[in-house]
Amino acid sequence: MAKTVTAMEARQNFGDLLNQVSLKQEEIVIERAGKPLARLVNVSSGSNGGELDFRDIGKLPNGIWEGR
Repeated sequence: MAKTVTAMEARQNFGDLLNQVSLKQEEIVIERAGKPLARLVNVSSGSNGGELDFRDIGKLPNGIWEGR
């Protein structure tokens, strides 16, 4: 389960959050006004967490640019 912090907490404690992500393999969700804005994850976790990889256009889902 991801830890949730406010945008202000993230700004004030960014170094500590980076340590939690890199050393403890935690996931941090940053929210503003109760709405999730961003997720802080370790880049070497080996999983892309469902994110898109734009380095290889062949890996993108069909119709990704439609409706934008």
